[in-house]
Amino acid sequence: MSSVTNFNQTGDPVSVSALMLKNRPAPGRLIVNTFDVHGVRTRLLSDSPAIAGAVSQLLGAFRLDDGDKSGTHDTAPDIEVLLSAVDVLDDETAFVPAGTPMMYDWDVVKIYYRGKLRYLQMGPQAWVCADISERKAAGFVLGSVLESGWLIAHQVFFPLWGQLLKECGVYPFHAAGLARNGGALLLPGRSGSGKSTLTLRLLKEGYRMLGDDMVFLRQTEGGVEALSFPEEINVTDETLNMFPDLAKVKNFTENKLRQKSSFAIEELFPGCVTGSALPTLMIFPEIVDAGRTEILLMGKTEALAFCMRFGLFFIDPSTTVKHFELLSELVRQAECRRMRSGRDQDQSLRSFEALLKQSQHGVPGERKE
Repeated sequence: MSSVTNFNQTGDPVSVSALMLKNRPAPGRLIVNTFDVHGVRTRLLSDSPAIAGAVSQLLGAFRLDDGDKSGTHDTAPDIEVLLSAVDVLDDETAFVPAGTPMMYDWDVVKIYYRGKLRYLQMGPQAWVCADISERKAAGFVLGSVLESGWLIAHQVFFPLWGQLLKECGVYPFHAAGLARNGGALLLPGRSGSGKSTLTLRLLKEGYRMLGDDMVFLRQTEGGVEALSFPEEINVTDETLNMFPDLAKVKNFTENKLRQKSSFAIEELFPGCVTGSALPTLMIFPEIVDAGRTEILLMGKTEALAFCMRFGLFFIDPSTTVKHFELLSELVRQAECRRMRSGRDQDQSLRSFEALLKQSQHGVPGERKE
C-alpha cells in the first residue's frame, strides 16, 4: 500500500496535480483504466486491484481498455482520478482545512468545499480531494474498506467524480430510466421507492432500459437528453420472490451492507439497454400501504422541487445555475405524475403505455451507443 504525502509544511493543501504526482504508484504497481461516459473520458489510476475492480464494475459499460499499466494514452482524459490504498489515514495526512464549509452531511460521508477544491471524508476510512477547475481528484482508502466494492464505488469514488462529470456537462440524476416508442420515461426516487420493481415489470413488457437507479442528463439543442447508466440492478429478497424469472439469473453479487443482491440486467433481458432518449414522461413513485395504485397529476412546481432532491450534488456552487436550468427544462419538457404504488400495480402499469404515447408527440427516437 502507498505512503501518503498530502500537505505542505504550513498545513495548506497542495494542488491536486501535485498530490497525484507525489503519490503516484510505481510503474509496476500502477493500474490504469479508462472509461468513456457519453463522450466524457475518465482515467482511473490506482495501486489496488480492489479499487480498480470496484470502479470497473460500476462503469463497466463504458470501459475502453483492459488495464494499461504504462499510463500512456493517445487521448488526454477529461477527468483523472487517483485512488490509493493506505495502511494509515489520520488527521495529519488527510484532513479538511479549518473553516472549510460543509456542503453535504450523509452521516458517514461528508463533503466540503473551499474555492475550487472539494473534499470528501468517509469517517476515518477514506479521504478524497477534487479540483473542479483541473477536473482531477486524488484520495486514499484505508485497507479495511477494500473488502466492500460497493463502498469504494458508491461512497468513495462516485460523489466527487459525479461533480467533475457535471463540470463536463453531464449530470447524474437519481432515477430509473426506460425507453419506449421513441421517448423516455423517468422514475425519480430514492432507494426504497420501488424503482427497481417497476423497472423489472416494464422490461418484461418490452421497454428498453437506460438505468435502474441512476441516469445522466445532458442539455442538447433538441431538449434535455437522458443518457444510460446500466450499472448492475439491485433487488431485495422481496423482489426476488415477486419475480420468478429472476431464478434464471446465475450471477448474483450479494451486498450485505444494503441487504440486496445485484446482477447484470442483460443476463435476464439480453439487448435491453439503450443509449439515450428524450424524456417525455416523469412518474414519481412511492410505496403506500393500500390495495389500489393511483397515478395522479403533478404540478410543474412540485415536480421541480422533487427533481432538485434527486439531482445529485445540486447545491454545489460551481454548477448550481446550470443544474437548476437543466432540471427546469426537464420539467417543462416532460409530463409529470405522482404514483402511489399499492398492491394492484400491474393494472396501473398498463396506463404507462398510453401516458408515454400521449406525452411524446414529435419526439425523436431513442439512440443506441
